[in-house]
Amino acid sequence: MTGEAGDLAKVLLRCNKCGFCLAHCPIYKVTGMEWTTARGRISLLRSALVDKQVDLGELEGAVSNCLTCNACVDDCPAGLQTADIIGAAREEMQKRRGDHGMSRLVFQKLLASPSLMQKATGLLRVADATGVRPALRKTGLTRLIGDPGKAEAMVPRVARGTGLQRIARLAGRIEKPKYRVAYFVGCYAANLAPAEAAATIRILHRHQVEVTVPQFVCCGIPAPAYGDAESARVLARKNIGLASKLDVEAIVTPCASCSSFLKEYGKLLAGDAEWAGKARDFSGKVKDLSEFLVNIGLLTGTGTIDKRVTYHDPCHLARYQKIRQPPRTILKSIPGVEFIELREADMCCGAAGTYGFKNHDLSMKVLARKMGEVERIGPDLVVSSCPACIMQLSFGARRRKLPVQTLSLVEVLDQALSGG
Repeated sequence: MTGEAGDLAKVLLRCNKCGFCLAHCPIYKVTGMEWTTARGRISLLRSALVDKQVDLGELEGAVSNCLTCNACVDDCPAGLQTADIIGAAREEMQKRRGDHGMSRLVFQKLLASPSLMQKATGLLRVADATGVRPALRKTGLTRLIGDPGKAEAMVPRVARGTGLQRIARLAGRIEKPKYRVAYFVGCYAANLAPAEAAATIRILHRHQVEVTVPQFVCCGIPAPAYGDAESARVLARKNIGLASKLDVEAIVTPCASCSSFLKEYGKLLAGDAEWAGKARDFSGKVKDLSEFLVNIGLLTGTGTIDKRVTYHDPCHLARYQKIRQPPRTILKSIPGVEFIELREADMCCGAAGTYGFKNHDLSMKVLARKMGEVERIGPDLVVSSCPACIMQLSFGARRRKLPVQTLSLVEVLDQALSGG
């Protein structure tokens, strides 16, 4: 066996089957099924790629329904990176299937064009305005398409004022800036949550940070989840090329998924002689918003927010980037906030990007465990730093009928800086 599949086989052999991963796996916690753990998945992949006992195509479920949250990495003696293993397996499966057409259309055309993304979002806004979407949901017709139809109710209504160009007009110049940054808006804020994008810019301005909003395309994180790492490389090169023309000290985003993947560009393009160095330079400038603000010094004297607040750690922030304290530092700095630590705060909520659209029932089981912990402590606000997590948690609160509001970290901080 040669090439990437051969490299994956060598990694699989490093698993010593100790089982330490079981205690951390969210899927195992809600199913109790051995094959859903890292040990189980690796054993199945080994049977296909090393022992040749099964065909890789028979392991679609084992490969597709991993959350890739990397919780299992915490106590792995061999230091195996499960998300990398699953990602490589998905890519190998995609290569063997050879069905790249639709994938490339979505990832290299739609997600590579901010204007096309805006138009696509506009169609969803029309469906909301005309009542088509809620009507289909009420009749149950959306469920005819399986998991994606079940998950449709999680997608928020599309707000007005979307689009990267409209958000860029909010940036402008400020007097006596202390720092200059590029704001990586991301697909979600640009097309579904422009108010959060505006809040991010206001927060940076109040910290004397001048902001530019380039026409960055999707960070690329959805593509590897479908086994299309090459499309992620195409998107990465576009973003790196845009960034090379900027005179900024950092590339900042409040989206944990975006910042995590942007920081991986060096690894993603390590085998590309032309782009490897540029990718490392790009990734070195990327900062999560909470990380950046705490490093430059938070403003004091904000308004009061008299709320009981808890925080959910996105996997891509806490586990991939090892950023846990900055969001808590920000929340605890706000006068009036009673911060309550959430038990299993860093356990995946089940969102995992588009996981809920591919594996809805499993996603809901993981979410139920998370919402049980929220209900137990009874906060007024649940805060997070990942759009997918916020959508998932908000849906969980509605489903459980909990009197709790779910907000992004930027929304809470912007509210405090605006006087509470």
